[in-house]
Amino acid sequence: MRLELSDASIFYDDAGEGEPVVFLHGSLCADWLTPMARELTEFRRVVIHRAGYGRSEDRTSGAGVSAQAGHCAAVLTELGLRRAHLVGHSAGADIALHLAYARPDLVVSLVLLEPALPRADDEPASPAMPAAIAAARTGAWEAAFYAFLTGVCGPGVRSLFAERLGEQGLAEAVDSSRYFFTRESAAFGGWEFGARQMSAVQAPTLLVVGGGGDRLGTPHRARAASIAAHLPHAETLVVDGLTHAMPLEDPVLMARIVSEFVTSHPLSDSTG
Repeated sequence: MRLELSDASIFYDDAGEGEPVVFLHGSLCADWLTPMARELTEFRRVVIHRAGYGRSEDRTSGAGVSAQAGHCAAVLTELGLRRAHLVGHSAGADIALHLAYARPDLVVSLVLLEPALPRADDEPASPAMPAAIAAARTGAWEAAFYAFLTGVCGPGVRSLFAERLGEQGLAEAVDSSRYFFTRESAAFGGWEFGARQMSAVQAPTLLVVGGGGDRLGTPHRARAASIAAHLPHAETLVVDGLTHAMPLEDPVLMARIVSEFVTSHPLSDSTG
């Protein structure tokens, strides 16, 4: 299905019946959450391709967090969904969080898988982005893609994408990375979302972070802790053995985590 907006053409897939769950993928690839969503057959699943990725089009110089939250709200309106659960990964988690702040009437609960932003004051530096940007400046998109994801997720990214999404899916992700490096990263950099905004989010929220070993000192771990400290109704789940690529590393486990949280916060118990 497709929704035409003034600033974007948004593709989305609407399948199943039950509690509505909306999926907002991370950067570089439209299919981060697709394998996990397929497992959640007991829910109505709305999988959105964010502007600039997959089968969606960004008609601006770069859609920021607020604009993409607006796209999600427009899809919900188009489907006649007054409220829904949101599952977001990385940059998609930022969009879900912003929508819960800007349009609390639409959001039942949040499951945030390692939000990309906002940064924590005490987070360690990461070499992933500078190395990737250096490659992107030369037009070496494949090198930029692997530099960034290897730095964020660790080794084995290529085989993981090929296993879960196929070689064609991997190729599409590499191609989509140019949108992230040339447009989206700058647009997201202007997002201002601090303690005041976070403390206003009333939706029950599950923050999921990868754990174990060197994951204890990652920027995403610090960011999740900072966000959890300000959200009124947040809980954090550390999943040992997984990295920032968690929805592809173990989609069955991640689906079970989402299912349990959504089931514990049913639409019938929410207001509005």
